[in-house]
Amino acid sequence: MENEDFSSLSEKKLKKLIRETHMVLDQLTQELNQRKQDKQHEEINHIEEHFDEASHNLGNLKIFIQKVFAEMTKDK
Repeated sequence: MENEDFSSLSEKKLKKLIRETHMVLDQLTQELNQRKQDKQHEEINHIEEHFDEASHNLGNLKIFIQKVFAEMTKDK
């Protein structure tokens, strides 16, 4: 935003500009908060998929560890 010279504005106009700016900031804050909340809800909606993937990965790890132990005991 450019540096503007507000010295020519009356006190009344400055107060009005401040009120309007606060209103816009409030709207922007609400929008940002809504987006954050929407993103959280979207993640929650997909949490079961994340759990399924984690469970699958743990299953693969378990199989790998079992194979490693089987190889270790076979060589003894």
